[in-house]
Amino acid sequence: MTAAADAAIAEALKACRPLAELFEAAGHRLYLVGGVVRDALKGRFQPDADIDCTTAAPPSVVRRIVSPASSALWTQGERYGTIGCVIDGQAFEITTHRSERYAEASRKPTVAFGIDLGTDLSRRDFTVNAMAIDADDGALIDPNGGRRDLADGKLRTPLAPDVSFTDDPLRMLRAARFIAGHGLVPARGLAEAATALRMRLSIVAVERVRDEFEKLLLLPDPTRGFEFLDRTGLIEQVVPCLRSSDPAALGRTVGAAAASPGPRWASLFVGGPADAAVHLRAMRCSTALVEEVTGLLSARRLLASPPDDPPGIRRLVSACPVDVDAAADFTRRVAAARGQPAPPLERFLEALAELRLREEVYQPKPPLTGDEVMALLGLEPGPDVGRALAFLRELAFEEGPMERPEAVAALRRWSSAGYCAEQ
Repeated sequence: MTAAADAAIAEALKACRPLAELFEAAGHRLYLVGGVVRDALKGRFQPDADIDCTTAAPPSVVRRIVSPASSALWTQGERYGTIGCVIDGQAFEITTHRSERYAEASRKPTVAFGIDLGTDLSRRDFTVNAMAIDADDGALIDPNGGRRDLADGKLRTPLAPDVSFTDDPLRMLRAARFIAGHGLVPARGLAEAATALRMRLSIVAVERVRDEFEKLLLLPDPTRGFEFLDRTGLIEQVVPCLRSSDPAALGRTVGAAAASPGPRWASLFVGGPADAAVHLRAMRCSTALVEEVTGLLSARRLLASPPDDPPGIRRLVSACPVDVDAAADFTRRVAAARGQPAPPLERFLEALAELRLREEVYQPKPPLTGDEVMALLGLEPGPDVGRALAFLRELAFEEGPMERPEAVAALRRWSSAGYCAEQ
């Protein structure tokens, strides 16, 4: 074990000590498990991340042990064996030893609690996640060879991959994330099992599939994950419209976008289907995300040939369905990743910056309300009111923001010229 690994394990054990003492006092053993162990063996410890632990104590007992010392407690996962808490500023998720699997036609996993740590570790997704550290004495428990696989850069399941993927089909999608995010190579038989069982992913709740896929999207470089999804046919089970995409090009484009959900999801559909919203709603993405993604894609088209004159800039900013700076950043990144000519954004952005020094560039609102227009011009509700408001809006595009007296004078001149009744 390296000095960096020893130091990271020591940090993790120190952070876990207050929780371990509570369990020791209650007569229960506590183990660090999963990602915190994997990362510590690679010489990393992230104090701002949740620490996953496991114990033989039932969930109700775990809740009773941690409640008095917790500044925050969440029990939404109690039926599945997980209690979350914050103690001394550190967040923990404590899960009772368990096995989890999907029945043949069920969309919900069944969970069985147990008392054996070895069985719990054998039912986890991959060997690199199936290691534990005794929170009391710091001993590494690694019955499945995860430490060796981590050193060798190998992605392997503790049980046979067809058994593991049958138990939880979401693991096939998670494999793509570990291949891309941790630089692991699938062990023999893993990709073949995923190919054979890819249709079984359909029994997993679409929200879980979406959330796991989004974790892949947010990686610095998801390319190798997309290649795995393409090789196994899983991509068609997740986002069917991407089945004929070049996975390497897709990975480059997604990885180039800003690392937040909106730009990453939007990058999937660049040059692809116009009905991105249909696919996102099928994955039950939030309305806010759908609007951001479709807004970025629409804005990219607006910025293909942007204006650099004040009226044109005001119109574009008003028409842009998302923040224009975010849209420009997305447009530039996507073009670079796809090897396309850079859109003429620099002059537009320079002119926009200059205009912002003089005025607030935003989606202009008429300086007069419809009621005020009717009172000023003696109009009844109808099309003439809409035409008057449209005139004021166009005037704001051409000349910039105006105060109410200017708007009143301009509207009177417009009405006197007889435009009010034009169709």
